[in-house]
Parts: sequence; C-alpha cells; structure tokens
Amino acid sequence: MQGREKAQFGLFGTTPIDQVLPADHPLRRVRALFDEAWKGVAPAFDDAYGKVGNVSCPPAMLLRANLLRALYSIKSERALCEQISMNAGFRWFVGLDWDDKVFDHSTLSFNRERLFGNGAAEALLGEICRLAEMKRLLSSDRLVVDGTLIKAWASHRSFQPKDGPPEGGNFKGKTRSNETHESTTDPDAKLFRKGGGQESMLCHLGSLLVDSASGLVRAAKLTPPCGLGRSAEIEAALNLAGDHLRPGQTLVGDRGYDVRSFVSGLRALGIRAHPRAKSRGSSLDGRTTARESYRTSMRKRFIVEQPFAWLKSPGRMRQTMLRGTEKVGWEFHMFCMAYNLRRMAKLCM
Repeated sequence: MQGREKAQFGLFGTTPIDQVLPADHPLRRVRALFDEAWKGVAPAFDDAYGKVGNVSCPPAMLLRANLLRALYSIKSERALCEQISMNAGFRWFVGLDWDDKVFDHSTLSFNRERLFGNGAAEALLGEICRLAEMKRLLSSDRLVVDGTLIKAWASHRSFQPKDGPPEGGNFKGKTRSNETHESTTDPDAKLFRKGGGQESMLCHLGSLLVDSASGLVRAAKLTPPCGLGRSAEIEAALNLAGDHLRPGQTLVGDRGYDVRSFVSGLRALGIRAHPRAKSRGSSLDGRTTARESYRTSMRKRFIVEQPFAWLKSPGRMRQTMLRGTEKVGWEFHMFCMAYNLRRMAKLCM
C-alpha cells in the first residue's frame, strides 16, 4: 500500500540533538578525542579574551567548526556555516543546539589569528600528539620526514620585478628569479620547482615528521621554499629533528635527503640518519646500509605519503586560499590536526 505524504506542521521535536548521529559514527570518536586534547590547552586561551564586553563564540566551538571544514572538504568558511545550519550532525559536533543561531562566516576569519596565532597551532597539534602517546599510538623511535610544495594563491602574472616597471603578462624568454622578482599578490610565496621536468610555481614548502608505526603526524612546519635544490627541505628537516627528536632516535628520508649536510647535521644531534642511499656519491657507507635497521627504515619511508595524499586531496591543501606564510602555516597545522584525529579515531576502534 502506497504511503501518503503529510503536511509538515510540527513545531517542536523531542529527539535530543546528541542522538541524531549513530552510536558508531566516526564524528563521535573525533569529537571525544578533540575534547580530551582541548582540556590541555584551554587555559592558555583565557588570556586571549577580555573580561568585559560582548560574549564571544567559545574557541572550542570555532576549532571544531574548522575541523569539520577539513574533514569534509568544505571549500570555504561561508559554505561551512551553510552546511552547519542544515546538518543536525554538524550542529552537534560544533556544539550548537537545535535552536541556536549559527555564527557568521566572518567570525571564523576574524578569530583565525586568535585561534592559531602566537604558537597556538603548534600547541594544539602537540597536545593531540601527547594524547596519542598516552593512548600508546606513538611507540616508534623511527620517524619519517618529507616535504611537499603547496601552491600559493597567486598567479605567474603577479610575479613582477621588485625594481622597475611591471612586465604585464608577457614574460616569455625573460629571466625571472626570487632575487629580482616578487609576487604582488602573496610576497611570501616563492617561485620554485621540486625537481627536473616539473613546473615552476609560486608556492610554500610544507614539511612533516611522521611516526613510522602509526602514520600520525608528529610535527609540521611551513616555510618559504628558498635556496637551491632541496636545501630548504634539508633545513626544515633539521629544524624539526632538533625540536622533536631525542638522541638515539632514527630519522628516515627519501633519496633527496642523502646529502652530507643532512647526515652530519643529524649525527651532531645524536640522531641516526637513514636517507635512501644514492647509487653514486652517497653520504652513507656500507656500515649503515648493511644493517637490518636500515632495511626496516627503507620499508617504512613511504608512510609519510599517506598524510600528504590526504592533505592534498580530501584536505584541499594542494592549493591554499590564504596569503602569507604565517596564515598558510596555521591552515597547514589545522589540516594536520584533522588528519591525526581522523586516524586516531580509526586506531582506537
């Protein structure tokens, strides 16, 4: 018997908003993990807010909204607020009740520096890593490092001479470099290409330090891709190692890290260097490459590609929509937080 539609005259509902999601929905585990990590950093945010004046939107609510944008590949903050207003599950995740008004999209952009600036982005990612360590998800002394290029929100047409008249759009046959030219759209972006045969583009360099056992991001760093060759990646990797690795641990890298500056820099810190050895002119000798630990490192070196693949495709970090290394770095850390929480929710099942 065919059913009939009934008129929608219901004014009130009786279902609690926390029951709209199934009990085994991944968002439940992600929110529980975030709320647990938030307890460790919440006191630090109190100083960013005044004691008088208008009552603001709670920072935890805005952070959970940013996580939704990363987890569900929502292209903009305006589209995010629209999705939250129509999706009851999103309302629950953010912390809104049925009748609560969704904050304006400008609230997210206006509070971006307050949420992620002054080291807050690094602190939030570090607190999530400490939570993962408490849950025994970071048990490996072997970490993998790699870097990737994030396309800037600037075109080649904006790459103009620092001194002299603008070239317009006709730059065929002209020599352009970061020393003589600068983007008028994003001055922090640099013209760079990662290898031969690849296109040159205005970009930022994102580097990750990944646990080889669980695949979780231990640390992230975003820098301008200055220098020749892969020198910027080498410098970023050494900075990450000095800040987050202990003597006796092992750092694994691909063939591009098989240079003397990388190996000697790690050894000065008491860290074992395991880059993929070049066939000629390698900075490693047979005493290192013949060991079983080195062969284990080579089997684990691909695990860093998992977070990069997620960040660039579902995470929409192939090209950023923000300008400036600082702001792009905030977004880079936020997407790394979303990746970690997503993966931890699977590992804790």
